[in-house]
Amino acid sequence: MRLGNTVRRPIGPQSQFVQALLTLLEDNGFGHAPRFLGVDEQGREMLTFIEGEVHHGNVDWTLEQLTTIAQMIRKFHDASAGSELAGDHEVVCHNDLAPWNTVVENNVPTAFIDFDDAAPGSRIDDLAYFLWTFLGLGGDAAARTQAEKIKILCRAYGFTGGPTLVTAVLAQQKRVLAWRTLLTSSASDDELRAFSAVRAAKIRAEIDWVTTNRDTLETAF
Repeated sequence: MRLGNTVRRPIGPQSQFVQALLTLLEDNGFGHAPRFLGVDEQGREMLTFIEGEVHHGNVDWTLEQLTTIAQMIRKFHDASAGSELAGDHEVVCHNDLAPWNTVVENNVPTAFIDFDDAAPGSRIDDLAYFLWTFLGLGGDAAARTQAEKIKILCRAYGFTGGPTLVTAVLAQQKRVLAWRTLLTSSASDDELRAFSAVRAAKIRAEIDWVTTNRDTLETAF
């Protein structure tokens, strides 16, 4: 819940890692995430509230906005690279870099939120997830158009591991598909089960689209 200029959240199993990550990001000058302020008298963690909007549903992101986000992701990864939190991995990944976790103010992307899924990982995984969710890979846009956008955004991030990126996109899609498929049968909430079934069907179609257009997408590299 919001309280003044702060957000108060219950402590959870991931809280200690997230708190350490947010502190690391602040210490390394990454200004595109909430700051951890401590724990209040009710045992809730306190985070800074970030002004702006969070988009849900279909959004027509401009190439300028997407380029800004790609550069933010690079800064986020660089802030954790080689850290104790990253361990033996390249970086700490957010693992849900999507429109619903990106704050926009005056049409400018300014921050990422909801780091509850963050964990040590590889840069390519966050980048692939970002491309999937922000470009809507599997939607109505022509594969060649998407390939050109991927090329520009990979350049903005500084990513050079080209041919493996489409494989990473498919891996992210299949990861989320497995989770949504599980929820269709195991979620206790009827609405969540129904939503997950719809989402799973959409992801299957997106996987088919990426697989079919793989050669065209890989021309970006």
